[in-house]
Amino acid sequence: MIPPTSIDGTDITGATIDGTDVQEITVDGDVVFSASPAGSFDITQFTFDTSINTQDTLALDIAWNDDGTKLYEVGPSDDEIYEYSLSTAFDITTATFQSSIIGQDNSPRGIAWNDDGLRLYESGGIGKKIYQYTLTTAYDLNTATFQNSFNTAVPTESFAWNNDGTKFHLISPPDISEFTLTTAFDVTTASFQNSISTQDTIPFGIAWNNDGLRLYEVGRDAAKIYQYTLTTPFDITTATFDTSINTQDSDPTGMDWNNDGTKFYEVGLGSDQIYEYTL
Repeated sequence: MIPPTSIDGTDITGATIDGTDVQEITVDGDVVFSASPAGSFDITQFTFDTSINTQDTLALDIAWNDDGTKLYEVGPSDDEIYEYSLSTAFDITTATFQSSIIGQDNSPRGIAWNDDGLRLYESGGIGKKIYQYTLTTAYDLNTATFQNSFNTAVPTESFAWNNDGTKFHLISPPDISEFTLTTAFDVTTASFQNSISTQDTIPFGIAWNNDGLRLYEVGRDAAKIYQYTLTTPFDITTATFDTSINTQDSDPTGMDWNNDGTKFYEVGLGSDQIYEYTL
């Protein structure tokens, strides 16, 4: 979309709000204006920026804390979950390895957090389970204690939550599976709901944008990230494949976003790197 050049006859060419170009948005038929960057959460709008080495030689998935000052990585080489601290939020070049814990599964594949950082989740390829930890200090791995697990009964790779913890979505090749929960963020209350076929023949990673209207699949076979659009938030039965991009890694396995969709991150086995893309 091309930004407007005037509002009520006033020239706004080159105008910004807090340093961000003004954009035109239509809401209920009315034209309004916003500082939200055009193309947020649209993978085709991004370019590769930088990368760092992973701790695990087989790193499979990554996740952020709520403010981008901590990054987490999981891998089956040492069956560990790793924690990094960052001096600049969401800038991986400022990441420093802090600590790690041993995972529950002999081949941990995915990692995710609940909304307040007091629950951590690990998906396991060997046990076909999602393991739930509780923490006494938010996002501090050293305070994590294993609590319980949920048997998915399907191949279990990476997974991701919806915003309120009433659904999680799992890469279960050759499908993306949707589970619903009767108690938010409590995996023991999960039950299988439905599934859709993946785009890639070896799907592995999964992520959502912030409103559940875009879904992302990381595919190892074609080394691509696939983008879907949805008409109903977090309801995969309404998902339609949109587009895809080539990845930096030759064997990509996971991805995650920053909070506002101006950066996304990829992890892969090909070069054992975490890659940062910027809008």
